[in-house]
Amino acid sequence: MHDLSTTIVAVATPAGRGGIGCVRISGSDAFSIANALFRPRGVAGGSRDRSPRFGTFLDRDGRDVDHGYLVAFSSGRAYTGEPTAELWSHGSPPVLEALTRAAVAQGAVLAGPGEFTYRALRHGRLDLTRAEAIRDLISARTIYQARVAFRQVEGALARRLAPVREALIELLAAGEAAIEFADEAETHLERSALAGGVHAALGQAQALLAEARRGRIVRGGARVALSGLTSVGKSSLFNCLLGKNRAIVSAVAGTTRDTLEETFDLEGIPVTVIDTAGVRPPSDDVEAEGVRRAREAAGEADLVLLVLDAGRPLRFEERTALAERTTSAVPSIVVANKIDLADMGTTETTWPEAIPVSARTGVGLPSLRRAMHAALCGPGPFDDPVLTNDRHVAALEAAVVALGRAAEAMPLGDEIVLEEVRTALGALGELTGELVNDDLYDRIFSTYCIGK
Repeated sequence: MHDLSTTIVAVATPAGRGGIGCVRISGSDAFSIANALFRPRGVAGGSRDRSPRFGTFLDRDGRDVDHGYLVAFSSGRAYTGEPTAELWSHGSPPVLEALTRAAVAQGAVLAGPGEFTYRALRHGRLDLTRAEAIRDLISARTIYQARVAFRQVEGALARRLAPVREALIELLAAGEAAIEFADEAETHLERSALAGGVHAALGQAQALLAEARRGRIVRGGARVALSGLTSVGKSSLFNCLLGKNRAIVSAVAGTTRDTLEETFDLEGIPVTVIDTAGVRPPSDDVEAEGVRRAREAAGEADLVLLVLDAGRPLRFEERTALAERTTSAVPSIVVANKIDLADMGTTETTWPEAIPVSARTGVGLPSLRRAMHAALCGPGPFDDPVLTNDRHVAALEAAVVALGRAAEAMPLGDEIVLEEVRTALGALGELTGELVNDDLYDRIFSTYCIGK
């Protein structure tokens, strides 16, 4: 990241043409640089934290390039916590580039990815969890993802962590005082109080960590693989879930010979559903590769839909697949497809736990969607998750491990217990950004878009 003493500039609106574009300038020289690029209409003087002013924007040579608004924010009102000016012009890429180049000519430095948010963090406007949530809000693919990310921007995770951190800080302070002033009665810490505090904090941290899988799926989406023999209607079900004819459907067995992926919105969760080749003894090398990819997709998915044909009896391979469900690491749902043809088959048309559907008519699809959501996110109702980031999960896991060691170390003495409490606090400090080094900052903010 650049030196915080510099003034940075970047286009803050998405690439491409639009009705409005924004060039953001932040730093100690933001106002003077912005005023050098702006000629107000009818009013003289510079802009300093007042209402938007209309005027003409100038390029690096002082030539008119567009008209629009100049908006200035003082340190106390700016997103970055330092003087900031925004140039609102038309969203023409050449105009925005000309204004950016003009700002650089006046002494600004081009901002790196996420550098405005980085400055907001370094100036105390955000903690690291809220800064990362801004990235997630920008990247949201569904309104539910956006809502979860916005709550994190508003401090949802910080609020959940605060009681744990405060309890550990008080416990550590009391414990250290008891050791330092062992002869003073008022600083004595009962062993039961120390043990109780550790176990309470451990329980709170574990409860928060339990949300991690659902939070990961909410943030990143899920992958669902359709698995089954040829001609059970996987491609038809694939199209039915998507609500469009994406996969080729044919009565010819083995039509699907490769994996096909598309994403749909499952109650706010972006779900990538994977249509796979039917599992059967392959007739050629191409089909063999398709079967291999089908098995690979099922093994890497968050959920597998095991599709059966309700219009015929189970085959040996399907009985084997049903038996293997209980030992598989990947959760699965049994789908009895072609329920509309069940009367044409034998008496064996239903199976335990199978969800009857007809990909042709759509019957049973709402029930299947509900079952998929419950399998991916857990049975509802539930609160929106606040732990959605892999880095946060790793830090909280480290805190839980340290608190577990602290609980086990009770017979060994207060000093050892308190050392583990200190380790747990350090892990939580890394989560919020209080104990993070610059290398980690660089890795995190390199994933942001430029202009934010």
